Amino acid sequence: MNTIYLPYTKQINGIQLSQELNGVSISLVDNQLRFVGDIDEKTAQQALDAHIPTPPKELTVIEKLASVGLSIDDLKDALGL
Repeated sequence: MNTIYLPYTKQINGIQLSQELNGVSISLVDNQLRFVGDIDEKTAQQALDAHIPTPPKELTVIEKLASVGLSIDDLKDALGL
């Protein structure tokens, strides 16, 4: 397992980049990207250079409610509708 630091020079989608690198952990530390996993510096830099972040998917109302354990019926009950 390696730890590699690269300059944080562009916007990234960390989850997407991690998936592109087969699960390598990516975090921001002191304005540098830290890659932890089975990776070398050349591979990390190439992946970062080629990375085109996709915007996160906008959740539906039903998905947002489900994320906190509620349904539409629960919300209606809570609002007295």
